[in-house]
Amino acid sequence: MINKIKLNIISNRKLCENENLEKQIEKISSAYEKKMILENFEIVALTLREKDLDKNEYLKLIEEIYPICQKYKINLILHQNYDLNLDNKYNIEGIHLSYDIFKSLNQNIKAELIKKYKRIGVSIHSLYEAKEVENLGASYVVAGHIFETDCKKGLEPRGLKFVKDLSSTLTIPIFAIGGIDEKNSQSVIDSGAFGVCMMSSMMKY
Repeated sequence: MINKIKLNIISNRKLCENENLEKQIEKISSAYEKKMILENFEIVALTLREKDLDKNEYLKLIEEIYPICQKYKINLILHQNYDLNLDNKYNIEGIHLSYDIFKSLNQNIKAELIKKYKRIGVSIHSLYEAKEVENLGASYVVAGHIFETDCKKGLEPRGLKFVKDLSSTLTIPIFAIGGIDEKNSQSVIDSGAFGVCMMSSMMKY
């Protein structure tokens, strides 16, 4: 049996039909469970990355998406909103932060987050940032962008060498992001990534 590639799905409701994220996550999860898509992948997480929502709107979205994640046994990871007043009914083990936010947190808040969440992921775009967040207590990094992508039009991708450099330096897991799809994922894993992130291909499925 081949080792399945670990996949962290990144949400973007603006890419979904009628911006209906709830319907899209159900559609992907159901197709995955029926082995209609992503046969070589293991969905390990869904990162709820909806940067334009205010806190109340974001909480409402958690309310809609969390039951689907529970139903299909997918870990839901919060994005940026580290000071949300979450109801106890939610068992959410992960949060993802930008490099700037993670770095700016004072020691007390950082210690609280490390206590509250099993996993804290941080976005990084250089070897220096990666080493810094590892030393500051990040559980994993999301490194990008690796390949050309519409989300980062005109920006030079960092390529597989970036993944190789990171994997030879870090001890924490690396999730690669940016232009990654079912076809090129294996090359990213072969370069030393722990897993991959996909957004566009999943939101438009």
